[in-house]
Amino acid sequence: MSKRTAVVYSVCITLLMSMVLRLCWVWQNNGFVQAMSGQSRYTLQVGSRKGGIYDRNMEPLVDREYRTLSAVVPTAESLQALHNLEGQQRRTLLALMENRKPFLYEGELGDYSGITTYHLPLRYTDPLAAHLIGYQNGQGQGVSGIEAAYNDFLEQMRESYSISCSVDAIGQVLQGEVSADQPSERVGGVVLSIDRNFQQAAEQALQDCRIDAGAVVITDIWTGQLLAMASCPTFDPNNVAAALQDENSPLVNRALSAYNVGSVFKLVVAAAALEEGIPTTLTLECPGYIEVDGTVFRCHNLAGHGQIDMTEAVKRSCNVYFIKLAQQLGGEPIRQMAAALGFGSSTQLADGIVGVSGELTAQNLLQGGELANFAFGQGRLTATPLQLAAATAAIANGGQYHIPQLVLGTTAHGTAIDHPTEPYAVGQAMSAQTADILRDMMVQVVEEGSGGKAKPTVGGAGGKTASAQTGRLNEEGSEVVQAWFAGFYPAQAPRWAIVVLCEDGGSGGDVAAPVFGRICNSIAALGYVASDLKIP
Repeated sequence: MSKRTAVVYSVCITLLMSMVLRLCWVWQNNGFVQAMSGQSRYTLQVGSRKGGIYDRNMEPLVDREYRTLSAVVPTAESLQALHNLEGQQRRTLLALMENRKPFLYEGELGDYSGITTYHLPLRYTDPLAAHLIGYQNGQGQGVSGIEAAYNDFLEQMRESYSISCSVDAIGQVLQGEVSADQPSERVGGVVLSIDRNFQQAAEQALQDCRIDAGAVVITDIWTGQLLAMASCPTFDPNNVAAALQDENSPLVNRALSAYNVGSVFKLVVAAAALEEGIPTTLTLECPGYIEVDGTVFRCHNLAGHGQIDMTEAVKRSCNVYFIKLAQQLGGEPIRQMAAALGFGSSTQLADGIVGVSGELTAQNLLQGGELANFAFGQGRLTATPLQLAAATAAIANGGQYHIPQLVLGTTAHGTAIDHPTEPYAVGQAMSAQTADILRDMMVQVVEEGSGGKAKPTVGGAGGKTASAQTGRLNEEGSEVVQAWFAGFYPAQAPRWAIVVLCEDGGSGGDVAAPVFGRICNSIAALGYVASDLKIP
C-alpha cells in the first residue's frame, strides 16, 4: 500500500467513525426521530359534508347555505392577505402566521398561494319539511326522519376536506408543495318525492291562516308520491332541546297521527252505496235528527234538510241521510270500502317514518248506535291526514288506490337518481264510474256547498269538509272539534290530492277550507296550472 493510499484510507475510516458516533448521539437524544419528522407531511382537517337530501327536482332540502373558511399555510405569498385586513383581524391573522403552522381562519382571505377557500354547508338553515328530514345529534348521526332512516348511506356519501404540507420537527411549514382537497359541487344522497315549491306552499298556508296545530298532505293522484307533508308547530333542527320542552309537542308529525275523521268519511259511505248499486237519486227524509237505540243523532242543520238525495246530502253534509243510508247498506260494505282505501292500515314511508294505522271499527261492532256514528265518521273511527290524502287521490284518479311513497331513490353524485325505489302496488278500490260520480259531488261541495271557502282563484276544485267531534274538552271547557278539508285540484283533469287538518279548529268549512284554497292559489301562481283553466 502506498503512502498516499494509506492516507486516503485513514481519512475514510475517520469520517466513517465520525458518522457512526453522530448517529449514536442522535439516537440517544431522540434526535433521529426529530430529524425524520422534519421530512413529514402535516395534514390540517378542514371539515366535511355529509350526504345530501334532495327533492324530486334535485333541489337540496339541506345544506342550502354555507360558512366560509380559509385554510392557510403560512408562506411569503399567503402573507399578502394581510393587506386586505385592518385592526384586530389583521393582528389576529399576523399572530397566527408568525407561528408558521397551518391554521383555519373564519372568512375569505382572497386568492393567494398557500390559502385555500372552503365553503362548508350548514346542515339546517330556514328548515323546510323538518319532520320528514329529521335531525342529527351532536356527533352528526341521524336521530329522526330521513336523517335516521338513511344515516349509514349518508355517511358513505360524506366528503372530508383537508390540506397537506411539509413541516419541520416543530411543525413549522417548510417550502414545498401544498395539496388541498377540492369539494365537489354536489354530493350523493337521498332523493325524495317532495317538491320544494309545494312544501313551501303548504307550510306558508298554515302560517298565513294562523293554524297553531295541524297538518297538510299533498300527493300526486296518479302515482301516490308525496309532494308535501307539513306539520305545525314545526321545530328547529338546530335547537331540538327547545322543542322537547315545548308543551305544544312540535316534534310530533301530525300528518302521521290519527284523528277523528268526521264527515269526510261520508264519501266512503257514498262509494260503498254506489258500488252496491244504490243510485244517487235515492231520496231520504232529514227532519234534523234521528234516534237510534235510544240515542238522538242530530244534523248540523237542526231544522233538517227535508227530502234530500245523495248528491245534496254530500253537498250539505247531512248526517241523518248517511245514517239512514248506512242502515240500508249494513256495516260490512262500508268497512270493506274503507279498508280498500287504506283506513286501518299503517303506512311506512321509510324506516322510522310511519303513519299510524288509526282505528277502523270492527265489523261485530257495526250495528245500532255504533253504525250510526260510523256513517258520518264519528265514534271509534280515526285516521291520519296521510290516509285521507291517499283515499281522496283514489277518488280523483278514477278509483285506483296508491300506497303513498316518499323516497324516489338514491343518487351517487347529486345530479340524478341512480338507484330508483321500486314502484308501490296499486289496487282498484272502486269502479271508475263510482269515482266519477263522487268527484262531481265534491266539485259541487266547493261550488255550492259547505266547501265554498276552499274555492281557488283558478281551475276550481273538489272536496269535502268535516268538523269531527272528539268527546274531549279543551282548556276553555269546549269540546275539541277537528277541522278537516280533503280535496283535489284542479277540478278538471285533477292532478293533486290535498288534505288539511286543523287541530281543534272547529268548522272544517270555515277553518280548514281556506288553507286548502290558499295552497291551490300558490300552486297556480307557480305556473303548474293553466291560467285559463275552467271548472267542468
